[in-house]
Amino acid sequence: MRKQLIGQGALAMLSLGVIATTHAQQAPATTASTDAAARAAARQAAGTSTSEQIDKVEITATRAINAVDVQQVPAAITVLQPEGLAKFGLGKLSDIASLVPAMSVQEQGAGVNNITMRGLVVRGIVPSEIQDSSLVAVYVDEMPVTLKSGNPDLKVLDLERIEVLQGPQGTLFGASAMAGAVRQITQKPDTTDLFGSVEAVGSRTSGFGGNNGKLRGMVNIPLKADVAGLRLTGYTGKDSGYIKNVFNGAITNAVSTNQGRAALRIRASSDLVIDASATASNIKGGINDAYSKLAPFTTFALLPQQSNDSLQLYNLAVNYDLGGAQLVSSSSYLHRDTRYMQSAQYPATAFIFSGKNPLMASAYTIGNAVTDFAQEFRLNSKSSGPFKWTAGAFFETGERKLRQEQPTAGFDARFGETRNFPGYNSQSNDGASTPNNYFSGRQDTKSHQVALFAEGTYTVFEKLDLTAGLRLFKGTQDFDLHFSGLFGNLVGATPAAPVGSPETSSSSATAQGANPRLAAAYHLDQDHLLYANAGKGFRYGGNNQPVPFNFCGLNAPSTFAPDSLWSYEIGSKNTLFERRMTLNVNAYLTNWDDVQVFNKLPCTYYFTQNAGKIRSEGVEVEGAFKLTRRASIGFNAAYNHAYARNAVVTGIAAQNIPAGARTPYAPRVAASATVSYRIPVAGTDEVGLAASYAYKGSAYTNFAAAQGSYSEIASSNTLNATLTYTTRGVEVGLFGTNLTNGNKVSDVTTNSIAIQPGDTLFMARPRTVGVRVKSRF
Repeated sequence: MRKQLIGQGALAMLSLGVIATTHAQQAPATTASTDAAARAAARQAAGTSTSEQIDKVEITATRAINAVDVQQVPAAITVLQPEGLAKFGLGKLSDIASLVPAMSVQEQGAGVNNITMRGLVVRGIVPSEIQDSSLVAVYVDEMPVTLKSGNPDLKVLDLERIEVLQGPQGTLFGASAMAGAVRQITQKPDTTDLFGSVEAVGSRTSGFGGNNGKLRGMVNIPLKADVAGLRLTGYTGKDSGYIKNVFNGAITNAVSTNQGRAALRIRASSDLVIDASATASNIKGGINDAYSKLAPFTTFALLPQQSNDSLQLYNLAVNYDLGGAQLVSSSSYLHRDTRYMQSAQYPATAFIFSGKNPLMASAYTIGNAVTDFAQEFRLNSKSSGPFKWTAGAFFETGERKLRQEQPTAGFDARFGETRNFPGYNSQSNDGASTPNNYFSGRQDTKSHQVALFAEGTYTVFEKLDLTAGLRLFKGTQDFDLHFSGLFGNLVGATPAAPVGSPETSSSSATAQGANPRLAAAYHLDQDHLLYANAGKGFRYGGNNQPVPFNFCGLNAPSTFAPDSLWSYEIGSKNTLFERRMTLNVNAYLTNWDDVQVFNKLPCTYYFTQNAGKIRSEGVEVEGAFKLTRRASIGFNAAYNHAYARNAVVTGIAAQNIPAGARTPYAPRVAASATVSYRIPVAGTDEVGLAASYAYKGSAYTNFAAAQGSYSEIASSNTLNATLTYTTRGVEVGLFGTNLTNGNKVSDVTTNSIAIQPGDTLFMARPRTVGVRVKSRF
């Protein structure tokens, strides 16, 4: 249950070269230009404006019929320019987060990540947790692709821009954008011109890293002039690993990516435009883990560590002009299969064989099969009068099947010998799916949700915009679980005699409610805006896996309830010095109630309960300055203080959260800056220089040290630079990322096993330098 559309609001600062400084709105769907030469010139010149003013940036996050100037919309949005990121060889979710101070990403491998925003977070990545709903939604156009702890990295999208929305978007977007949303807006096919591009990137990563290579191509084909167009994009890439396995000397975490996308636009009439797209992706990689007591960037794994992510994404969007309003229909279907395998020799040996050698070659394996269908109908007013509105209906249904296995070579014979059980077999004696397998788990969910929403804005005296919105929703989740194998058969077992019967559970959770939103924006003049807004965010509840009482010492509730928050924000948006500078400031206060707290038990089981209240408060500043026609700087910074408003008593003393405890995974201070300069050479040729710097403060992996699983994620600083030469539609660039190696650790899992060599550290890619060639035709 994760679809969520966005209310009317934005705060964007235009950091040159990376944060968009160009006019981001496409031509309206019903408008066709007749000047092919002008269009081609505009494509070649994209992002190279020589105006002394900062160009207008328009967004579609308001869901209005037309794109809106981001400086005129009252809430926080940062707009990123994909072309600027590409010049640095960047484009992943973690790269986006480095330039958005309110946003953080923990990353453990390709597609294994967790997004947080404004300190609204209580847990890290748990690959086997099926119930941990996302707080930050990820979209491709109108399509939700969010999966908590596993948002996909799609590099084939041919993006026009990226809109990052901070704060709850509960009116027009649904339950999973409680803290914010990341919207990836794609380029739409052109129905008139034939054009395309080819881009090749080669680079090398320092340390244990090696050579990297990427190839991307795009072609736009007009199938029928001014009627139909097809846009095809392909991407293939190989990124070297940079973690060394001291067990066998292998480099463990290389990534191979193959993706393709086809987009079709049909202008069936002057009133009807149809867009259809299909995206396919396959990513094979490893795990970016190292151990803190080993040499830097080294791990110890008896088995290969692998991840595989296969995704298909389909969308059909219809825009129909009804005269007084525009009808928008979006139908989306997602199918995704992921598989995650980590070498787990230390827990297997410690939990079952008391840590005695030899280490057991055990594979911690998680598989997910996800299908999701979402349908939205939306009506947008077309009136030029003072009242503008949006209203619609939304339906979503989905299934998720999670499979967890723990195959362990030689387990049956060793267990039979140490427990005086001759001929022991995991499959026949404990019901595991295979022999030599001490845990087999199946968790299935089916979810459905429906919603009605509406939002309207009334302009008073051409100065004051008053906005009110409401979303009514209802959702249901059915949950079915079956655990077997030695560690799954713990019902009725005791630590002294850990053999019981399979654990099974079936339950259902239903929730319904309303999400309101209010906003006021006062336009001092066309360049200065004051605003205030208040909005509610909501997340559905879910179902817990059973916890065996005799083995863990407590029972867990079968379900947990929804949680929700109210966020209040005031801000000012200003365009200064005859549009040469923008300066935007906002302050926010968020109160989060009935928080879904994650309790991880010493017996390795876990459950979620509603306990306590969290407050997040902070200040954000973003700005950009056009120094000359060819030189610009941009900056942004954020301070966040998120903490437990009162003591949280969970029933487990070690899990209790003290009042005032800081939320995990939430840096207090973050900032970034970009600079760029373009030097004209001969004719239209030019040289471009750009650099970006990002700082993220330190964070911790739990609320308090007394809870355990408490480690510091050290602060990071990332320096990137690029030098490009552009001539006659060809761009050649040199780039370097993480040049000072100031970004090292992206996540930490605290060690609780004596035989393991320290905490598990998940490492960011070290310094990488390369060359990029792009040709447009």
